[in-house]
Amino acid sequence: MRHDEHIREQAQLARSLAAERRGLFEQVPFARELERTPAALERIARPVVAVAGNASVGKSTLLRALGSDVPWKWLEVESGGSGEEGGLSVGELAEHCLLVLAAEAPPSQEMLAWLQQLAEAFPEDSLQLVLTRCDLLPEGLTPDGARERLEQVLREAVPHRTLSVFTVSGTGGAGLESLREELAGKLARRQRGLLEEALKDWSRLLEDVQALLGMRELAKLRPETLTRLQVSLDELLREESQRLEGELPRLAEDSLRELEPRLPEAQRRLTQAFREKLSARVEPRSHALRQRLDAVLARELARDLEDKDGGKDGGKATLALADRFGRLVEPRSLFFDWGFARTGGMAGVGAALLTGVARKHGGWAVMGAALLGGVLAGLLGKGAKVNTAEELKRVVAEPLLEDSLRRLKQATETSRADVERLCGLLRKVAEIFSPAQARTYDPERLEQAVTQAEGRREQLGRELSELQWKDSRA
Repeated sequence: MRHDEHIREQAQLARSLAAERRGLFEQVPFARELERTPAALERIARPVVAVAGNASVGKSTLLRALGSDVPWKWLEVESGGSGEEGGLSVGELAEHCLLVLAAEAPPSQEMLAWLQQLAEAFPEDSLQLVLTRCDLLPEGLTPDGARERLEQVLREAVPHRTLSVFTVSGTGGAGLESLREELAGKLARRQRGLLEEALKDWSRLLEDVQALLGMRELAKLRPETLTRLQVSLDELLREESQRLEGELPRLAEDSLRELEPRLPEAQRRLTQAFREKLSARVEPRSHALRQRLDAVLARELARDLEDKDGGKDGGKATLALADRFGRLVEPRSLFFDWGFARTGGMAGVGAALLTGVARKHGGWAVMGAALLGGVLAGLLGKGAKVNTAEELKRVVAEPLLEDSLRRLKQATETSRADVERLCGLLRKVAEIFSPAQARTYDPERLEQAVTQAEGRREQLGRELSELQWKDSRA
């Protein structure tokens, strides 16, 4: 029953996190507006296990045999149904699913089609199959034989998944203990993963609130300025992405020519050398783009932040703002240069802001050397040698170039999402700290509330880590 206890302990952490959310939203009302996807903490605290199958397959008998005194909620679902009004799928209603099948006969085509849907809806280890009524099998068919028959069907129906199959007797009790134990273990791990993700989302929200408070000096920015800023940054990202996309094949050819005199040589060494040479050619372009982004931000922000004497309004606030965002910067970012940001005056504010909001996706951090890292493991080979220029192009250059172009597209998309998020935060700043609204807030009290919430979030993270350690020790 140790898994049951883990579920209960993790449930308490989920409830504590829910209480923290309520407390912060009471003290900092606008924080709720920054929450992108509210965590279903009550569901995490008491996860749902769907027991799905045909009407006469023995679901109710199985539920009674597994017991009601459990730290999760049972949900009985008829084949093809939602289990609840509103048309929600089983995957939306439950964290785990037991698909119940009759042991005496292979599953129908309709049931296999539903199984394929469930396999798409539930992640690995969150879907189990149960063969019931194994004490009523026809002569010549054993429970092991029924399981092997189903496993063969599964290899053809869902070849991309490895699903555990249990044989049980709801009335006789055979197999129930092992089913319940594995169910509880898998559910505890799923609950832990959901709780970890909820804590990460909470951290991101707290960082956004801190960012918003730190940017309140930028409340003078006008809506038209922010619209122009987003359009300008989007256009710059699009232009540079298209330019680099056109240049990458040529840069790859240049790198290829430099390596040809080294042939023949081990594939591993040539792959690494090609990556380094291509990276050396890409990195100056990403550095130039960093500077162009800084320049665009400086130009657009200065439109609304110049004072009557021609200087920058809030110079000290600008430096404080850069310091505040320093802790949010990804150390491995290859697109934004934090050292440049810290010494770049108003341009530094731009770089600091963007690196602060780019932490979830990474944005253009996949540029440069990281742009070329995705397929290396499959290309290094096991001591194989590359002998000809054509072979070097085919086994090294072309796969790396293809992967680099794919990553360039991903980098562009995530960077544009980061820009949208930055401009969204700046719009919130202008709205929340407008002259009419700013007087209703005590910034010092708001920052204190967020700081306290961050401390309690760290404590919840430590407690979850302790539970993980206890689980591994057990």
